[in-house]
Amino acid sequence: MGSGINMLNPALSTQRLLSGALANLQKKQAQLASGQRINQAADDAAGLQIADTFRTQILQNTQEANNLQTGINVVQTASKALGTQQDTIGRIRELAVQAANGTLTADQRNALNQESQALLEHVENTAQNTEFNGTKLLDGTAGPIPVGTQGGERIAINASTTDALNLNGLDLTTQAGATAALEKLDNAATVLDRNRANLGAQQNRFEQAIEVRSTTAENLQQSQSLIRDVDFASATIEQTKNQMRILQGAFAQTQGNILSQTVAQLLGVS
Repeated sequence: MGSGINMLNPALSTQRLLSGALANLQKKQAQLASGQRINQAADDAAGLQIADTFRTQILQNTQEANNLQTGINVVQTASKALGTQQDTIGRIRELAVQAANGTLTADQRNALNQESQALLEHVENTAQNTEFNGTKLLDGTAGPIPVGTQGGERIAINASTTDALNLNGLDLTTQAGATAALEKLDNAATVLDRNRANLGAQQNRFEQAIEVRSTTAENLQQSQSLIRDVDFASATIEQTKNQMRILQGAFAQTQGNILSQTVAQLLGVS
C-alpha cells in the first residue's frame, strides 16, 4: 500500500509541471503569432496600462500633425490667391502708368480704365471665391481658424477684398486720376506683401509644430514597443524550452504509468 501512495506523488508532480509547460507554450505561441508580449491584462497589467497611455498620446500627436498639415494647406491656398491678386494689381499699375501719360487721348484713357475695372473685378472675385472646404478665406468672414491642437494653434488670414485694399474708386479716365491710382496701387501691393509674409510665417510655424509632434509620436511608439512587443529571439528560445519540458514530462508520465502498473500487479490490485 505504501508503494502505491509513494508512486502517486511523483505522478501528480509530473502532471503539474506538464500542465505549466503546456500553458507557457501556448502563451509563447500567442505572443509569436501576434508579435506582442502583452495580449491581455493578465500578461502584464501595469505594462498594459502604460502602453495604452503611450498609444493614446501617439494618436493625439499624430492627429494634431494631420490637423496642422491641413492648416498648411489652407495657408497655401490663401497665399496662392494673394499671389494672383498681386499679379493683377501689378497689371493695373502698368495701366495707370500708361494712363498718366499726358499725350493720351480721352478715348485711349477710357479703354485703359475699362481694362483696369475688369481687373479690379477679378481682384474682388478672387477674394470672394477663394475657399477651403467651404470656408471663405479672403473675404474677411473667416476670422482666426482653429486647427484643433493643444495650445490653440490658429490660422489668421487678413481680408483681401478691393475695399480692404482701398482700391475702390480707382479711375484712369483722367491723368490726375491715373496719378492718384498709382499711390493706392502701391499701398495695396505693400499690404499684399505683408499678408503673404504673415502666411509664410504661419506655415513655417506649423511645419515646426508638425516636426515636434512627429518626433514625439515616434519616441512614444518606440517606448510602447519596448513594453508591448515581444522579443522574438527570447520568445522562440522559451518556446523551445517549453516544448522540451513537455516531451520530457510526457516521457516521465509514461514511465510513471508503467511503473505504477507494475506495482499494482505486485500488490495484486486489478
